[in-house]
Amino acid sequence: MTETVAVSAGRRHRWSDWIGLLFYFASAVGLYRGSPQLGLLMLPSIAHEVLIGTAFLLRPPPRRRTTGLFPRAMGYIHTFFIVVFLQVAARWHPEWVTATANENAKLAGTYLWLVSSVLGLWPLWYLRHSFSLEPEARTLVVSGPYRLARHPVYTVYILTLVGIWLRTLSVPFLIALLVWVGLLLIRVHYEEEVLAAAFPEYRDYQRRVGPFGPKLVKRAS
Repeated sequence: MTETVAVSAGRRHRWSDWIGLLFYFASAVGLYRGSPQLGLLMLPSIAHEVLIGTAFLLRPPPRRRTTGLFPRAMGYIHTFFIVVFLQVAARWHPEWVTATANENAKLAGTYLWLVSSVLGLWPLWYLRHSFSLEPEARTLVVSGPYRLARHPVYTVYILTLVGIWLRTLSVPFLIALLVWVGLLLIRVHYEEEVLAAAFPEYRDYQRRVGPFGPKLVKRAS
């Protein structure tokens, strides 16, 4: 069980929020300089993260947050993992991200990338000032895309990265993507523990809605 603490009043953001935002800007610039093509492919995801990062300046203080260092660190590790991997690949192992000769895979990846890039604006609008890199609870959003998935922002990221991978069919990229998904599951666990502690109705929401898409089989009440 994740330990959480109620927050009655305080700062809207921590110094780590500023460090995270600046690091993401620097990572985005570094990726584009190392590989303009990868930089352009990651541009929608980077733009989403920048919008989210900027929104924290206006967000209200959290109602509840985790007390552990590891859950907080996991948010940053997961956020920056793929960007750092792509930077390393572009600089030292370009073969890891070279476009595949399979035209069908490249076309499918391009379409998936385009659709997810546009679709990503929908959950971002609904989440807006409630987003945090660290496990924190501000407001419970269950409308719009959150009627279909508990974490639609992450769903869009998954689709975007799968689309980019399809354009390469690279085994190292696939391994990195699987590690990223594993980190995502850990991050989601900590976030949901905080949300459940802050909002008693969240457990019912968990039963009704899947984490990354609609539940195919509903649990019995």
